[in-house]
Amino acid sequence: MPSHPLRPAIRRRRFLGLVGASTTAALTAGALSGCGSGSGGGGGGSASDAGSLDDLIPTHIPFEGVTPDIKGRHGAPDGFTAYPENFVRAMPEAPGRGGHYTAMTPLWGPIPPGLGANSFFDYVNGRLGATVEFNFQDGNTVIDKMNAVIAGRDVADITMIPDWTINLIPQFNRAVGELFEDLTPHLAGDAARAYPLLANLDSDAWRWNVFNQRLHGVPWPSEPFGNWVLYRRDLMEEYGIEPPSSPDDLFAIGEEVNDPDNNRWAFGDFNLSMRQVFGAPKQWRYEGGELVHMFETDEWRASVEYMRKVFDAGLVHPDIVAQGDNAKELLNSGQIVFNQDGIGAWHEAYMQMLGDNPDFRLDLMPVFGNGGGDPVMHRSDPSGQSVFVRKGMEPEQVEEILGILDFCAAPFGTREYMDYRYGEEGVHHELNDDGAPQLTDTGNAEVNDGYYFLSGRPPAVTESQYPDFVQWKCDWYNHAAQFTEEDPFAGIRIQRPERFSAAETPMTDRVEDIIRGREGLGALDEAVANWRRDGGDEGREFYMKVLQEHGRD
Repeated sequence: MPSHPLRPAIRRRRFLGLVGASTTAALTAGALSGCGSGSGGGGGGSASDAGSLDDLIPTHIPFEGVTPDIKGRHGAPDGFTAYPENFVRAMPEAPGRGGHYTAMTPLWGPIPPGLGANSFFDYVNGRLGATVEFNFQDGNTVIDKMNAVIAGRDVADITMIPDWTINLIPQFNRAVGELFEDLTPHLAGDAARAYPLLANLDSDAWRWNVFNQRLHGVPWPSEPFGNWVLYRRDLMEEYGIEPPSSPDDLFAIGEEVNDPDNNRWAFGDFNLSMRQVFGAPKQWRYEGGELVHMFETDEWRASVEYMRKVFDAGLVHPDIVAQGDNAKELLNSGQIVFNQDGIGAWHEAYMQMLGDNPDFRLDLMPVFGNGGGDPVMHRSDPSGQSVFVRKGMEPEQVEEILGILDFCAAPFGTREYMDYRYGEEGVHHELNDDGAPQLTDTGNAEVNDGYYFLSGRPPAVTESQYPDFVQWKCDWYNHAAQFTEEDPFAGIRIQRPERFSAAETPMTDRVEDIIRGREGLGALDEAVANWRRDGGDEGREFYMKVLQEHGRD
C-alpha cells in the first residue's frame, strides 16, 4: 500500500448528499427530498412533474470514454478495476479565456494553502485557462453559512450548495431566481452540445436542478443509495463467521462477537438500514387508494422493535447509546464490528487505515429482507448538490464559467479528471505500480476537492488502489439495486409543507429515546398520534393532491 493515502482523510461529522446522508441527519424520513419548483412562497409546499421539464434541460449526449470492467445493473454504477494505461483527453483546448472567478464550496477537512501559495491551484487554473479563487466553508456548519449568504444576497461567482442544505434554506425557491443565473438559454436542448461533458450528465439529475420552471443549477448525479451497514470483514473472517442473511442471523452474530470485557461491542446504530430490511417505505406507500406514511406501517414498527431488542441486549457500544458521533473511529479501531454510515465512508476508512494496517478490510452487509421476503431499498435523490452561477454577469462570462464546469465534469479515465482530482504528475502525485495515483508530500499538503465540487460526473466505482474494493462494492450494488422501492412520487419534485417537515423532528427524537430504552415501546402509539396532529395528516392531504394532480391516484 502507498505510504500516503490517495488523498487527505476527510475530517468531518456529516458529508450529506455527496457520499450519503449520515445517520443522524437522515433520521427524518424524506428529509432530503428534492426542492420543489413552485413559487416557494409560504409553507404550503409545492410540486412539479419532472417529465414536464424536458424542454428545459440538456439533450443527453453520452461521452465515449474508457470502458468499465464491471457493468452496473438495475441502475447501479459501473466499476473500474484499474486505472487506464492511457487517459482520454476530453477537451482539445483549455475552456477559459483568462477570466478570474470566485467560488464558494463546502470542504470537509483542513483548509489548504490559498491562491498564490498553492501549486495545485496554479496547475489546474493553468489547465482551465482561467483563475478560480476558492472561498471554502466548513462542511460541518455549511447550513449556517449558506443561510447567511442567501439572506444577505452576497453570493460568489460560482456557488456549490448541497441538496440537503437547499431544502433547509427558507424561501430558497424565491431567492434562486433573484441570485443565480438562468442557465436555460445556455444549456437547454442542443445548446448543451457546446459543453459535451455537462451533456453527459444524467437527465434526472438535470431535472432536479430546475426551479420555478427555469434551469438554474448544474447537478451532481448521485449514487443509488446513501447509507448502509458497513462491517469489519477482516474481523468476521478471524471469527470464522459468515455475513448475516436475515435479521435473526444478524442478532445472533451480534451476540457471538459482543465482548465488552475486551472493549468490543457488536454494533453502532443501524436504524435506517433496518427500516429497509423490514420493508418500510422511505416516506409514503400508496395502497387501496390511500397514502400510508412510513411511521404508520407495521414494517417500520417492526424495525423499531428490532432495534430496541438490540439495544436492550447490550450489543451497542455505550458511546452510541449516548448518541455520540464517534462511530467511524469505533468501527475502524475494532471496538464495534457493524455500523451504518454513508457508503462513501468505506473508502474514507481505507484512506485512513490501510497504511498502518494493510490487512484492514470493510465490506457492505449483504442486502436481505425479513422472514425470507425482499428488502425495500430507498433510492437517493437524483442529484446530491447544485452549482449555481451568480446572476448579472456578462453572457461571455457565464459561458466561460460553464466551460470551467464542463472541464470539472470530466469522468473517470480522462486526463482532465486526473488534473482536477490529483494535480500534476511528478509534483502532486505519482502513479504506483498498478497505475493508480499516489499523492506526494506536496499533494497531501495542497490537493483538495475544490474543483471536484464544481460539477458532477457519472457515478462510478473507481478506487482500484484498495484491494478488492471495486469488485466487492459492485457486487453489492448490482445485487441491492434490484430491490429499489417503487416510489409513488417518482419523477415528481416536491418541496414539503413546513408543518409536515417540522412534525418529524420531535417524532424521530422520541423514537431514538424509545430505541435506547428511555421510554417504553408503548409510547410509539402516542408519538405517531402526535405526529399526525402536528403536521402528518396535513402532509398526507398535500401528497394526495400531488398524486391526483399528476394522475397517479
